Amino acid sequence: MNNEPAESSSEPISADQRLELLEKGRRLDRILLIILAAVLVMTLASWLTTALLSPSGEQDASLVSSQLQGLQEQTVALQTQVAELEQTLSQQGNQLSTLQSDKPAVPLSSGDNRVVLQQVAQTLIGQEQSFQKSLAALKYGMRDLAGMIAGSRSWLSDYQEALDKQLGESQARVQQLQQWTSDSSGSPAATAAP
Repeated sequence: MNNEPAESSSEPISADQRLELLEKGRRLDRILLIILAAVLVMTLASWLTTALLSPSGEQDASLVSSQLQGLQEQTVALQTQVAELEQTLSQQGNQLSTLQSDKPAVPLSSGDNRVVLQQVAQTLIGQEQSFQKSLAALKYGMRDLAGMIAGSRSWLSDYQEALDKQLGESQARVQQLQQWTSDSSGSPAATAAP
């Protein structure tokens, strides 16, 4: 695009047309100058921003280094506390093992335990006697029921045999518990039947 009029045209260019062509060229020059000025302003702004931020970056680095130093000191303090706690724990473990080895085993048949064993045996005897009463009431109730139902003699005898067996075992347990409380050894294993 040449600013000169085309030479092939035979007509001369008027003054107005020549003025228009010159103004178009200047507009292009103005746009290029404005773009160049904008680029220069942006470059200066970035340099100023970099210059303003660089001192604060050094301050941040010094702040981070001081915080890091504080954390290292705290780590050292915590490590010493952990070492002290481990030492205390090992001392207490040694004391506990010493106490456990020095403590004599209390036999089960000592005088203090004998009273407790007798109380336990009396409680068990009471439970067995209550169980025997429940079985007797069940046996009586089943006999009454069998009297109300026709043809029930066959199952009643089987049922009474099972109840009699349970009653016999309960009575044997009561006798073992009574022997246990009166036994001088105080050991239920010595009188228990297999």
